[in-house]
Amino acid sequence: MPLAPPPVLPADLATALRGRLSPGARLAGGVVSAAAPGDVVAALRLAGRHGVPVGGAAGRGLVVDVDALDEVTVSQAGWARVGGGVRWRRLAEAAARCGVAPVTGPTPAERVADAVTGGGVGPLARTYGPVPDRVRAVELVTGDGVLRRVTAEDAPELFWGVRGGGPGLGVVTAVELDLLAAPTVHAGWLHWAGADAAAVLARWRTWSAALPPQAGTTLLLVRPPSGRDTVAVRFAWTGDPADGAAVLDGLRGAVPPRRDDVVVRRPGDLGTAPVPADGVESSLLLDRLPVAGADALLAAARRCAPRAVELRLLGGAVGWVPERGSALCHREARLAVRVVGGAGAEQRAATWACVEELADVLGPDTGGREAAHGVGPSPDVLARTPTPAVRERLAALAAATDPHRVLEGASRRGPADRSGGPGVRGTG
Repeated sequence: MPLAPPPVLPADLATALRGRLSPGARLAGGVVSAAAPGDVVAALRLAGRHGVPVGGAAGRGLVVDVDALDEVTVSQAGWARVGGGVRWRRLAEAAARCGVAPVTGPTPAERVADAVTGGGVGPLARTYGPVPDRVRAVELVTGDGVLRRVTAEDAPELFWGVRGGGPGLGVVTAVELDLLAAPTVHAGWLHWAGADAAAVLARWRTWSAALPPQAGTTLLLVRPPSGRDTVAVRFAWTGDPADGAAVLDGLRGAVPPRRDDVVVRRPGDLGTAPVPADGVESSLLLDRLPVAGADALLAAARRCAPRAVELRLLGGAVGWVPERGSALCHREARLAVRVVGGAGAEQRAATWACVEELADVLGPDTGGREAAHGVGPSPDVLARTPTPAVRERLAALAAATDPHRVLEGASRRGPADRSGGPGVRGTG
């Protein structure tokens, strides 16, 4: 995807920022690379004072980069604290040395903070729930430039909203979350040639519908810009490996894969989906996938030629009501369809059309949920189209903590927004 032009800041704001940032922080164009939470505080306070948005449209506003906030602390008591720039892979490696493991988001390359605000539904979510359910505390700088430590006891409403509510409530500087006692999982990927797509999808549809909460699975139809089409299925089993192998035989026995790397692994070693990373996404949530819907999905994938089409099984612990609720919506959905297309205008339009076509065909099976377009890789599938009640509640929180509306450009977009991702790096 082409890089957006660097933001242009008013000269007086740039001068004021340089005078407020810590020695390790940098200001390049309109991008603040924070070295400490205080740099984020300074950036948001000055942005509000000068009327400059954070995470606004390309070419204007201020971008806050928190990648350097890379603290990782793991306790053998079963919890971790990580900075806003830390990714799941690094946390998983640190946790493994202490005999514990995180419940990761969809990919180990994602930031932990992004999965918290974006509602990360990872490969173990059907057993242990989405990432927001594991959070103990979030530290973030809200739009008024205040660094807040948010917990269920001290700030219950903001704690509700920042978990799954998108990046519009603040720039996350640290997260504390519960870990698992070091389990292993029977997990990995199965691969087929593109010519097997119809047979694999037909079997996966019926096989996945009967899986217990110990199993998580995703099916991918991959169409790279160059090379041959492929089909891949991720499988993760949190119970006894022998039982998991028997369950998986219900799929691979029916359509033998060309490659199979499902073995016993640590939860942080589940690999990344083979999806091109330079495109844009549209998605749709379903209550079920009927035979006609599977046929329509395959036909649309062939006709619209997206980079990838993903079917992710939800249900299990994803649909359970947690003790401490969050802004994460649509937990009752059973399946997520995610279409990844190229970044060009025609390719974006084709991705949009593909999902809208599927929404028309699968209308009764969408449960009235709208398709979501152009939101990029985060927030995750459940957090892209909040219900009206959740949207109003999040708006009230934003109004209370962001009087100058400096974070409006980073807030979650509606289902018909074709804009790119937010300009707050490391928050969504």
